[in-house]
Amino acid sequence: MRRGQTVLIHGGAGGVGHIAVQLAVARGARVFATGSQADLDRIHALGAEPIDYRATTVEQYVASATGGEGFDVILDTLVGATLDASFGAVRRYTGHVVSIIGWGTHSLAPLSFRGATYSGVFTLLPLLTGLGRAHHGVILRAAATMADAGRLQPILDPGVFDLSSVMDAHALVESGSARGKVVVTVAG
Repeated sequence: MRRGQTVLIHGGAGGVGHIAVQLAVARGARVFATGSQADLDRIHALGAEPIDYRATTVEQYVASATGGEGFDVILDTLVGATLDASFGAVRRYTGHVVSIIGWGTHSLAPLSFRGATYSGVFTLLPLLTGLGRAHHGVILRAAATMADAGRLQPILDPGVFDLSSVMDAHALVESGSARGKVVVTVAG
């Protein structure tokens, strides 16, 4: 993402989405983010223009945000139908869709007809294989610098979890009702 681009982040108030919004804003993009009615104020406070995905169709927000041209970059943090809809909401020829959960069966035809591109990102690969681990270190140091400067602020769910309640933490994440990142404290 870079200055001047129009970026859409699906799930802009979620655990990954709220960080992505802040990173895109910091890079100078014009940022839009989808969320539920309850999330719109949080999305706005992060610096993005909120879109209530339940009240606004994809066609409507593509028209109002981009004049019907489509978004330069779309980040899908949700999966399923949202990823499929992204393929028709991206800018022709130069647009790019990125998904962090691109599993499943998806038709790439709408994306192909737009001449746009798609990437799936499996962020655990460097941790599991060691390949690219040094590059992840560079990314994390840059994020830490932004956090130290107050330009990147993680939102943490207010729940308190430790190893004895880790199943409750997992259930909260699975339910989709977590309000930010869920932290499990491990006594050491």
